[in-house]
Amino acid sequence: MKPVKNIVYLYSEVMPYAISVMRALVQEFGIEIDCISWDNSRKKTPFVPANEKGITFHKRSEFNKETIIKFIEDRNPPFIYLSGRMDKLYLEAAVHFKGKLKIVSACDNQWDGSMKNKIAAFLSPWIYKKYFDYFWIPSQRSYEYTRRMGYAKNHIINNMYTGDIAIFPKAYEQNKELKKARYPHTIAFVGRFAKEKGLDILIEAFAAAKKATNNDWTLTLVGAGTLPVVNEPFIHIKDFMTPQGIADASREWGAFCLPSIKEPWGVVVHEATMMGLPVICSHNVGAGDALVINNYNGYIFESGNVEALKNAILNIMSKSDSELASMGTRSYEQSKSQSPLIAAYSLLSILE
Repeated sequence: MKPVKNIVYLYSEVMPYAISVMRALVQEFGIEIDCISWDNSRKKTPFVPANEKGITFHKRSEFNKETIIKFIEDRNPPFIYLSGRMDKLYLEAAVHFKGKLKIVSACDNQWDGSMKNKIAAFLSPWIYKKYFDYFWIPSQRSYEYTRRMGYAKNHIINNMYTGDIAIFPKAYEQNKELKKARYPHTIAFVGRFAKEKGLDILIEAFAAAKKATNNDWTLTLVGAGTLPVVNEPFIHIKDFMTPQGIADASREWGAFCLPSIKEPWGVVVHEATMMGLPVICSHNVGAGDALVINNYNGYIFESGNVEALKNAILNIMSKSDSELASMGTRSYEQSKSQSPLIAAYSLLSILE
């Protein structure tokens, strides 16, 4: 592979897990990264990225078609990376540089055989291939989608999503002895408070499980957004946390749940496994395919099914503390299949 001096990211909303991959590119390869990202009302979370060694963030609001093209021309990267099709200006830049630079796009869409999928496959030459040479994907589900969009196997890159191994595994190492002495009886959710995350289902299922057992387990919900009405004393609400804040708080968590109705991947599942937590997730969570095995380190339930989620929660509640600690250790071992370094090498594989 020829030495790579720089990469330009055209990003919607940057989250910490994406920055962990940027850091790996900087540290392993000495690459300079310029990332243009949203800074306006389109953002869904309060996280604001900060410049650091090798990584410079630029406000999307400061660019138009002319200035973004000049920005990329001045840096002359071997490829540019787009986080998807959601920004018209980024697509205009992709069209301008198509055939001059390699154009890579994220894609976490899943093939489900729906009419929407079939229409996308038919329109792929106009909605995908017009802009992108490569797709960077997180999972087998996305592989099926991108292949049906007409992309050859060697134009599909794996390992797109990953949690930050510089933060979350440390929490496991620091907490494992504490949890052997006193295993915390709290199930945690971390994410946006949005309908598609299935929070209403989680609250109902957890309340039903508590009613059936009358035990000491509690539920902690961490995030920002609009939350369903919560009137139960055993459900605790926490504001949006930084990755380090999540890692620190995990000492009080005994399991993790992501009950999403729709979740193409779910990086937070990788973060939870790195922290050594048993995981409950719906079958619509893409990360569950790679990181959660029923009865081994967690439970996968039918999305939207309150009774199925209640039963998964009851399974966790019925385990002894030592059994839960063992499940957490298995989660930690499962998490090692992914890392920012693996993601970085995967992305640069297009230059071989």
